[in-house]
Amino acid sequence: MFLFGRSTQSHAVSGFIRQLVDLTSPNRPPLDGDSRADTRSNRSLPALLAPWERGNPVVEEVAYALTKDFSDRGLALVLPQPFRAVDVVVGLWLGSPRFVLAEVRQNAALGGGFWQLGIEITELVDSGSPAIRPLAPLATRLIPMPSAARSARAT
Repeated sequence: MFLFGRSTQSHAVSGFIRQLVDLTSPNRPPLDGDSRADTRSNRSLPALLAPWERGNPVVEEVAYALTKDFSDRGLALVLPQPFRAVDVVVGLWLGSPRFVLAEVRQNAALGGGFWQLGIEITELVDSGSPAIRPLAPLATRLIPMPSAARSARAT
C-alpha cells in the first residue's frame, strides 16, 4: 500500500512540474501583441547593474540581479525591486568581468516582489576604462564561490 501511494504522489509531482514548465516557458512563441522579433536563450547568471549617467556608473545605486534570458540585442534581468534608470551598465563574469551599456526597454512587475528589467545592449565597454574601474571590485561578487568556501563562510 505504501509503494502505491508513493507512485501516485510521484505522478502528481511530475504532472505539476510539467504544467509549471509549459505555462512559464521563456521561449514560447510570441503572443498576440507581443513585439518580440528575436529568439531568446534562457541562461541564469548573476549580473551587476548600475544606472549610467553622464558617461559614468552611479556606483551608490549598484544592484545585483539574475539574468533570465538573452537575445541577439539584449537581455532580461530579474530583480527583487523595481529599478529606476533609463541607461544602465551591466556587468557579467565570463572568466573576467565584462561590461555593456544598455537602454531599459521594459520594467515590469512579475509578482512576489520581483521585477523584470528588459534591456537593449548598445555598446560593449572595456573593463579597464576609467569610468568602469569603480565597478571592478563590485563585480568580484559575481564569481561563483566553490562549495567548500561557501560551507566555511556559513560557519
